[in-house]
Amino acid sequence: MVMTATLQPATLQPNRWRQPTARTVSRGSRPLSDATYRWRRTVVGTALAAVAACSIVLTHDVLAGSGGVPASAAASQPAQTRATVTAQPGDTLWSIAAANRGSVPISRFVDKLVDLNGGASIKAGQRVVLP
Repeated sequence: MVMTATLQPATLQPNRWRQPTARTVSRGSRPLSDATYRWRRTVVGTALAAVAACSIVLTHDVLAGSGGVPASAAASQPAQTRATVTAQPGDTLWSIAAANRGSVPISRFVDKLVDLNGGASIKAGQRVVLP
């Protein structure tokens, strides 16, 4: 009796330690076009530029304060004092303006006096702030 052996192909076991292969994932049935990627890059670039501009403006406002000068320089300047005149009996804003206006038109000077002193009426002995 003679035994014959038949060779069977070996069954391959999947390799459990094999590295996964990269696959391209696309939306729907077609990949995204180059124009879509350019559009996305443009939108992201514009958004980043806007954020950068806003942060620059915010940084300037924080450092400079509302006066437009750096906060450290504002404290070193002396406080501004305005010139004043004490109103005498019979004085009006027009008479005070005529005496102190210099080369400024009198109507403009009187308007500024009204703004600085809270109205058009003054009393004797009142300190009138000059522009």
